[in-house]
Amino acid sequence: MSKKDKYSNLLNRRNSSAEKNEKQLNKAHDSLFQKEEPKQEKKKDAPQKKKKFEDKYKRATFYIENDIIKQLDSQAGKEKGEKTRIINEALRQFLS
Repeated sequence: MSKKDKYSNLLNRRNSSAEKNEKQLNKAHDSLFQKEEPKQEKKKDAPQKKKKFEDKYKRATFYIENDIIKQLDSQAGKEKGEKTRIINEALRQFLS
């Protein structure tokens, strides 16, 4: 076999192994970065996002008698959201 033939065979083997490596890399890339399936899996595995306050509540304005609002203020204290909780609980009991 001549030097030219040996060199040609060597290049062919390198090209074929390079093609195999490229195919393997493409398969690995496709399996890691598929467009649809990972998104669906993430939705199943990931916990649901916490709803925003505005998604759960709607602002409403009402007139409340002075003596009732004083009692509500003293009952609720300064804890954030306590008035909302008390009003919602009271309305739920009243409406059920």
